[in-house]
Amino acid sequence: MRIQGFIALCGVLLLAGCASMRHKEKKQPPPPPSPTAIGPQRVGRVALVNEDLGFVLVDVGSLYTPQAGQALKSFRDGIETGVLAVSPEKQRPFIVGDIIKGTPEVGDDVEQ
Repeated sequence: MRIQGFIALCGVLLLAGCASMRHKEKKQPPPPPSPTAIGPQRVGRVALVNEDLGFVLVDVGSLYTPQAGQALKSFRDGIETGVLAVSPEKQRPFIVGDIIKGTPEVGDDVEQ
């Protein structure tokens, strides 16, 4: 009789323990939002400006590299300084951006 009571008690404790484990698994944090849902995405920083030929070199480091033809914006202290178009020429860690509008300067942040 004692053995049956002991087995029943172990079964109840085991089930209670398993039930609490399932609840912990369900309380995982939601996955972070995708980068496209966040808004402007930082691409890099202006490393060189050639005003005569109308282009900049953007140091992207290991960040996302935009596709050729894509529009980018350069910012200094949160103020837009230029609009760029990504050129097909690229040599990691740099991409070339043709200056469409504005006067970007070395050190400006570049966002998509």
